[in-house]
This record gives sequence, structure tokens and C-alpha cells, in this order.
Amino acid sequence: MSQKGKYTIGLGIEDPPHLQPGSRVEIKPRGFGYRGAWFSAIIIKRDTPIYSNHFVVKFTDLYLDKNTGTRPLKKMSIVFIRPQPSPQRPRKFKIGDNADAYHMNGWWEGVIVVELQDDNYVFLFHSEYQWPKCLVFGVSQLRLHRTWFGGYWMPPALESELDVEEVQREEEPTKITMEMEELSEGALVEVANDEDGFNRAWFAAIIVKPVGNNRYMIQYDTVQTEDNTGLGKEMDIVQIRPRPPDIPVPDQFEMLDQVEALYKGGWWKGVIINVLSEDSKYQVYLATHEEMEFKHSNLRLHQDWVHGKWTKPSPGVHL
Repeated sequence: MSQKGKYTIGLGIEDPPHLQPGSRVEIKPRGFGYRGAWFSAIIIKRDTPIYSNHFVVKFTDLYLDKNTGTRPLKKMSIVFIRPQPSPQRPRKFKIGDNADAYHMNGWWEGVIVVELQDDNYVFLFHSEYQWPKCLVFGVSQLRLHRTWFGGYWMPPALESELDVEEVQREEEPTKITMEMEELSEGALVEVANDEDGFNRAWFAAIIVKPVGNNRYMIQYDTVQTEDNTGLGKEMDIVQIRPRPPDIPVPDQFEMLDQVEALYKGGWWKGVIINVLSEDSKYQVYLATHEEMEFKHSNLRLHQDWVHGKWTKPSPGVHL
């Protein structure tokens, strides 16, 4: 995927960020009573076969099974799925503004028809299935309507509209995030698999020596040659990171935990899609679009190396 929001359906598929397992999205169900509204959900995986245009999702506020207290997985077409918009600050609306109103656990499309006192508005639903057609909403229950089209929000959200404490706009100069002393000869590192450019897996390695232009000769710990010695390779610094700190998980991983699974000598990105009751095993959906079972001992929590620091992904962050 070389352009924002672009993807291709085929054997070499690479989904955009909002369609990665664990991502939080909004979905417009086609069932009676839900048309005209967007509801929050979580991407579980792409439906099989891998070139399918459907995804397995779990709604966060719909379809609760009262007997089990759980929400069943649903298959939804890609045409009814969009990213979850960034939170917005409360704003002033005017008559005629296209807006979304939070009602019955979803965001319903409509238009502002009357401005009342104390930041309240009369909202007219677009949906022909909603009754009454108009309701009063406070400003905190409304957001400006935007359409997800071609990988972009229309109209785009302005910086002043985003609900953040502080937005850093100044571009920092490009910098090497790993200190040079950490890449001295003999340093223990992990290197990305670069066969497809998506860095789905990380392999333990040792720095052999620098070769100039921010490139290093490394030797794999787990990838062997025919004479049982570590395979050597020249790598760019952007494909090298320190070995992550161990984060103990004494009990068990949970559904939708972003993890890395030890497979074929490397740590592969994935997400827990099922907690199996026997022998502390888990069903993991790998970033390669494969489903596999792993023991607890062959999993670790996923961490990102960002600006010289280890961070854990927030809930819903794509793989």
C-alpha cells in the first residue's frame, strides 16, 4: 500500500490501517431499524478467502446475546466500513449544518433545523425508519457530518476541531532514533523481515560491524546457514531495533490483545481472536492473514519502537 487509504484485493493484499485486526471502526448495518446510522465495532479479521471484500467484526454496542452476555461476530462488506473519526471538540452549529447525532448507541445522519438556547439543537433525522423525525440534542451529542471517500474524510477535520490537549505542528528534523552506542559491535538487536516491506516479523540478531551510510552487517541468531552458522546480512538502520523489554503476562492474554508470536524463528505480529480453554493456548490471526494456534510461552505483547522509546499500542491500533 503506497498511498493513504489505497488497497488492492488480491493474493498480495495489504489492507489499509483501519481494516487491520484490532482496529476500531464504524459500520453502517443494513438491518431494519439501523439504516442511516454508524455503529462502533472492532475488526477481527478479513473473511476467507483472503481476497474477500468482507470482514469479520465485533460490534461494541449492538447484537448483545442476553443469554451469554457476549456479542457474536458478524461479517460485513467493506463498503459499509469506515475508520472511527477522531474525537472532536464541541462546536457551534447553525441551521442547515449536516451533522451526526449520538442516539441509541449509534451516530445518526441528519441536519440541524432549529437552534435553541443553552447549546441545544433540533435535529432532523435523514433515516426514513427513525421516529420521531426530530429530536433535541445537546452540543456534546452532535458532531459535524463527514464522509469517508477515497481514503480521506470530506470535509477534512481542521486542527482546531480535534479534541486533543496539544497538537504539535512543527516538523522535527529526521533523526536516527537509536543511539549509535547501542549499535556497537556485538549489540543484541532485532531486525525486520524485509521481503515485502511490511515488517511483519522481527528476528533476533547481533551487530557485526557498521558498513557506512547508516547500514550495518548483522548476524541472525535463529536463521542458520547450511553449516549451522548464523546467516549474515547487511541491513539499514530503519530495519534494526533493540530487543524489546519483557512484559510478563502471568495469567493469560485476552481477546484482541496485540501480540507477537514466535514462528519460524521470528516474532510475527498478530492479534488474539480466541482464548482456548485447554493448555493455555490461543488462536492468533497473524498479519500474514493466517490463523494459527500458539502456546502462552510462544507469545509476547506487541511493542513499537518509536522515537527511541518502547510503546505499547493503544486499543484499536492497527497491526
